[in-house]
Amino acid sequence: MAIFNVLKDVEAWKQGLRTAVAGALSFLVAEYFALPQGYWSVITAIMINQESMGATLQAVRDRLIGTFAGAVIGFLLALVTPSGMWGSLLGLTISIGWLAVFAARYPSLRIAPMTAAITFIATPSHADVVVSAVHRVIEILLGCLIGVGVQGFIFPEKAETLLSGKVAQVLSLLAGFVIADSEKSAAQIDRNLHEAYGQMDKLAKQVQAEHFSTARGSGLDPNAVNHALRHLRIAAFVLRRVTDRLSTAEDATLSERALAVNRAIQTYLLELSSEVNGTGTGTQADPVPMDKAMSQLSAHAQARRQESATDKGGGMEIVSSYEDAYEQVQMALDELTSAIFGTKRT
Repeated sequence: MAIFNVLKDVEAWKQGLRTAVAGALSFLVAEYFALPQGYWSVITAIMINQESMGATLQAVRDRLIGTFAGAVIGFLLALVTPSGMWGSLLGLTISIGWLAVFAARYPSLRIAPMTAAITFIATPSHADVVVSAVHRVIEILLGCLIGVGVQGFIFPEKAETLLSGKVAQVLSLLAGFVIADSEKSAAQIDRNLHEAYGQMDKLAKQVQAEHFSTARGSGLDPNAVNHALRHLRIAAFVLRRVTDRLSTAEDATLSERALAVNRAIQTYLLELSSEVNGTGTGTQADPVPMDKAMSQLSAHAQARRQESATDKGGGMEIVSSYEDAYEQVQMALDELTSAIFGTKRT
């Protein structure tokens, strides 16, 4: 059952522990300082606690932007609207409506209308709105600080580590794609790739948040990795299509040579995947077998061109297309290894 799968998930237990500790600490600190509505510290610490430091920092940014925007708008309207119930109603209506307009366009402002509403609703008099706004900011700041601290000390998880794992997964899927033995199998792998690329986009943004918070870069450039893997996916797709066309050529050796290249590419991608994921032997992925197999295909095609002036079955033309596709694979791998390791390896 699904519930038992969740209970066996170590990462889920880690996330549960981080969230519980963050909530408990926020409650204790809020009680110690006798904050009037300390539960906002607890709620904030729970809401911002995510699977990685990068995701947590993204949540903190959105929470703070929304809180400050809501508090400032509430404060300004409290200055210009009359005191009493009708004045509060007017300030409440204008503030949440105005902020909701911007929240519809900018997701980081989603909490702003709620913050503005709380500053009006949670105070007995119109004049207390300013004090209430200050309290909300303090309580939410406290929750953010505790949430980030807990994320950094209890099973800390960097988005960059998660992204490396996702890159390794994509490379493994691409390795399976280039040698898939049926269209059905290739289509399933392509669906898995689509899902993995979406997750990679999300992690890339989290990595950027981590880099920004530390004011320094890293050996892993998320944008460059993303671009290279998309380039590689397109090249692998073209390579597979051309391989299928070679299988119909009159010269069966051409098809066999192309399949040998594809298998060498598969091996290289799997080695690179292990290297990225830190599960390999510690040696660099070797592109030589891949290039050697390609040289053998090109040499055979060249010999056939010299033997015959005619190209029965269009095999030579298809080989040219295959060579172009292979060149694109090489370029994408150069991009990828440069983005991950800082050097080209192909």
